[in-house]
Amino acid sequence: MIGSEAVALLDAGRIDAVVLDADGVLTDCLPLRAAAWQDTLHAFTAQYARVTGEVQSPLDGSADLPAHLAGLLDEDIAAVLLRPPARRVDLAADHLGPAEADLHRILARHEDQRFAELLDAADLVARAGVHRFLLDLQTAGITAAASSSSRHCRRILHRAGLDQSVELCVDAQDTEHYGLAGPPSPALLQLALRLLHSPPDRAALFADTPAVLEAGERSGFGLIVAVDHHDQERTRLLTGREPLVHALHQVQVRTGRPTPVRR
Repeated sequence: MIGSEAVALLDAGRIDAVVLDADGVLTDCLPLRAAAWQDTLHAFTAQYARVTGEVQSPLDGSADLPAHLAGLLDEDIAAVLLRPPARRVDLAADHLGPAEADLHRILARHEDQRFAELLDAADLVARAGVHRFLLDLQTAGITAAASSSSRHCRRILHRAGLDQSVELCVDAQDTEHYGLAGPPSPALLQLALRLLHSPPDRAALFADTPAVLEAGERSGFGLIVAVDHHDQERTRLLTGREPLVHALHQVQVRTGRPTPVRR
């Protein structure tokens, strides 16, 4: 594991393309997404209480969207949140009407709309070192793509002032359009690689969630870097993955012959 002051090497002689997670590596959208899910679940349980007369306990955003769910598509998050033994497992078809799969889609759409509202109102900025890193990629002739498990990758980049710094975006709109599974399935990342015209072994992935890192491993990326932002739960989930950096300013982009990583 690379120490907090060390530098990871991205060798342009071996890497032609880079895919970066827009939600957590380029920006920090997890708090917005957690808040959107909290609002969604509050509305849902309020409706359930009106229909059934049963009042559910208050919901906490940080508890309802833990780090291990970040990186999943919204419908997959909804499925996990309604899975036994969660306290909301009974808030489904018998009382509110729609079948379980439809309920997942309804909740996902509600969260998506709320996330978009919060995103437009937020003062979103790029994480430390991102602008310099993307400029270094351009200088080295390495193409960059951003990925997101939300439907708003382009909006995220625009809000953070990064929309001119990456070649393309892939997100939940693409999974819906092409009928792809979300992380930990490799399908979305494989789509990014095809659009970048890069073989997997000539590409690098930077991600900060277990689901996306697993998708990268299954895609065969030549280099996978786990980004740890010092979140206690996220750090635990990323333990054992190498290399690991705390921010993109710890990554050097070089051309020419490979140089060993400094430890």
